Amino acid sequence: MSDHRGRTAAGIPVIPVWLRLVLVFCTLGVLIYFSIVPAPGSGSISYGPFGIIPYSMWLHFLGYMGLAIVLSYASTTVRRPQSQILFSVFVVTVGCGITVEFVQLTLPTRTFSVLDMVINALGAGVGVTLWYLFDRLVARVRAGSNRINPRERL
Repeated sequence: MSDHRGRTAAGIPVIPVWLRLVLVFCTLGVLIYFSIVPAPGSGSISYGPFGIIPYSMWLHFLGYMGLAIVLSYASTTVRRPQSQILFSVFVVTVGCGITVEFVQLTLPTRTFSVLDMVINALGAGVGVTLWYLFDRLVARVRAGSNRINPRERL
């Protein structure tokens, strides 16, 4: 929820709804674009950081984590319990990932992968969790800064 100054209850500044929606659609557009055309470096880079997890898994994880964070931010002014909002964000993000995988099934240059769906869901879960933790942290900092320091009373 937001107050008259354009902040969430935790104190996170909120941009206008139309701009948040543009941010969501741009993020989704980038994900869809790179799900249809080969990702940059996909032919030359086989593993991501640490050399353990394949590059494509990093891209899936980070992309859907980012989408979940952007969707969480876009829905900060929705008047529902935060648990319902974050669950809905998770479901929508995972639904987007599943849809994109089924679209890839029809493309000759792309491959369908259940593992990609799982990685997308993990990214969405981490994104929602990070947003929740960030929101709690900002609320705590704001609450702490509103307390009067006993030394300041003198």
